[in-house]
Amino acid sequence: MGSEMLSLDFLTIPDPDGWHSSLRLNGDWLVFKISDGVHAGYGEASHSTDDALCCERARALFDRRIASFELSLENLGALEAELSLFQPDFVEATAWSGINQALYDLLGKREQAPVWRLFKDKTDLEKLPLYTTINRALKSRSSDEYRQVVEQVEAQGFQAFKCAPFEKVIDPKDSEITSSYGLNTIGLLRETFPELKIRVDFHERFLPEGFFKIVPELESLGVDWIEEPFALGEPYCALRKRTSLRIAAGELFWGENRFREIIDNGWAHVIMPDVKHVGGFGPLLRVIELGEGKIEVSPHNPAGPVATAASLHAAALFPNCVGSLEFAFDADLIRRAYGERVDNGFLFLNDAPGWGVDVENLPGKGP
Repeated sequence: MGSEMLSLDFLTIPDPDGWHSSLRLNGDWLVFKISDGVHAGYGEASHSTDDALCCERARALFDRRIASFELSLENLGALEAELSLFQPDFVEATAWSGINQALYDLLGKREQAPVWRLFKDKTDLEKLPLYTTINRALKSRSSDEYRQVVEQVEAQGFQAFKCAPFEKVIDPKDSEITSSYGLNTIGLLRETFPELKIRVDFHERFLPEGFFKIVPELESLGVDWIEEPFALGEPYCALRKRTSLRIAAGELFWGENRFREIIDNGWAHVIMPDVKHVGGFGPLLRVIELGEGKIEVSPHNPAGPVATAASLHAAALFPNCVGSLEFAFDADLIRRAYGERVDNGFLFLNDAPGWGVDVENLPGKGP
């Protein structure tokens, strides 16, 4: 097989937790299906900000470049190298990322091998530590609801979770007053769940000088990391001098350049490439390799089972570099139907072909 005409279809899986206006990215789980008539590969393109436009862009890109693509690792690498010279907008970056993942999954299924094994014969990774993000599990975002959701997090065996309780910081010039709710929420969670690690995403709601004022309180609350409090740039050097808290950044970047900038400037302790936006699986591997021995990598992944599996396979190839993986909290354990094995806060690697998740029977519908 290799030069057969390929086809592209779309599946939309409704976000199991819905959407809240405070979330940075909204939308269902969007999955691309690329088939050669015998096997089908799946790639995730969720959270582009516009699913319909993402599908439109994907269709145009696929028809122009992929329909007659001769699929091999070498050809995929050549395509990725060509695309790395461009800077697509966010929707097109997500479309390319979904196509790329689907091609790797298709190749794995053709070879009857897990994707990671296309690159090497063995991995030391059996399971990957997860931290669960609870942002989409919250509806009212009240103190009681935070407590109830984190009780479920603890009951499922997670050791770490991420929250983003600073939605009241709308005007960054007013952050000293409006950040009190978020600080109080973290304080409540720290008091109620003293053993859990709390990671906090600020969604760039602050200006540097405003954020510096709340750093001492964040330190006193013992948060595990602070994520993107303000726009990435030189002020992160000042932030690192002001605090010993770990800083995480880089969740929506395409390609390697911005991650190289973070590493070279020492702006963060953790980089967060997302397989849905960075360009796909191959580009994710190159970002992880870029950080190897220099910085911790924890893929950004508030997404569905395909992106989660692709991120796991990347960790299998760099088990000493990927410290943890983000995982959307699954209160009702519905994701088990896709073949994910999550136990006590760990995601287990399996030996099934491709990504190793079952998406044939997803409740898909046209976008």
